[in-house]
Amino acid sequence: MNCRCPELQEPIKNMAYRRLKEKQLNDEKEKRKELFSMQNQSVFEERQKQRQRDTLRGNVMKATESLGSLVSKMGEQVQRSEATTTTLIQSSDVLKTTHGQYDNINATIKTGSKIISKYGRREFTDRILIGLALFVYFGVIFYILRKRLPLMTYLFPNFIRYFFGSN
Repeated sequence: MNCRCPELQEPIKNMAYRRLKEKQLNDEKEKRKELFSMQNQSVFEERQKQRQRDTLRGNVMKATESLGSLVSKMGEQVQRSEATTTTLIQSSDVLKTTHGQYDNINATIKTGSKIISKYGRREFTDRILIGLALFVYFGVIFYILRKRLPLMTYLFPNFIRYFFGSN
């Protein structure tokens, strides 16, 4: 077929191309028949099972990755919870200590108020006693002056008789 005529080469090429195309079409038809025939049913089923396995593997890998991500997120949450619990425990201790201090301060204030009220009562009693002592003191002074100075009986006659008798 090595012809040196250019006008014959074109039709020969076209014919060879057509034969090649027909052969490819026939091969494809035969492959299709094989795939869909009952003889190759096991091959088809095996391919289908392989596809299902691949799909299942992909789903398992996705689920595994998702679970791993979930586990890491849960670990982070547990760490945050531990930190929060530690903070709450520390805050609780501080509150207990503060409450104890406030109780001590409250007891001190109550004791102080009792002492202050006691001193208030004593101060009132002291004033009454001082007033009574001054009254007795001045009474004694008037008595002594009455006995020593007769002028006092003329100035305050009723006062002296009323308090000191009729001497």
